[in-house]
Amino acid sequence: MADIEYDLSELMKGSDEAVKAVMKGLEKGVYMGAERVKIKAVELCPTSNVEGSPGGALKDSIEMHFKNTDDVFEGVVGTTQFYAPYVEYGTGQRGVESNPVYEGETPVQHSADWRGMEAQPFLRPAFYNNQKKVSDLIGKYVMEELSKVNYNR
Repeated sequence: MADIEYDLSELMKGSDEAVKAVMKGLEKGVYMGAERVKIKAVELCPTSNVEGSPGGALKDSIEMHFKNTDDVFEGVVGTTQFYAPYVEYGTGQRGVESNPVYEGETPVQHSADWRGMEAQPFLRPAFYNNQKKVSDLIGKYVMEELSKVNYNR
């Protein structure tokens, strides 16, 4: 009977490097994807057209926060302006008529006893209309990092 031995340590080193490369690519991809959503939200955000109003406070308040918790990468885009939901979803009857509902989203309830204002969505379209691009960015950065791994040790 013949004994066959194979040392997997070198292969495992390459595997460890590949995992690290994937994680680095994921981190960069999620960060850049969230940054893209933020840029698009700023582009789509309406500004006040009220005479004498400087406008732009909502647009200026849009931020992206990124965190890595135990290799779970999260990019959050939003605003702290209290009136942002009214702009995003609209109010009253006009809000009902003008607010798009994206796939998988629960419709917002509007008070139908007054005309209100039309929805002027900026955060949701920035997210939903860029999902493919964000996915592509993540893939791009993962592949970029994997291409740096030396598998031939």
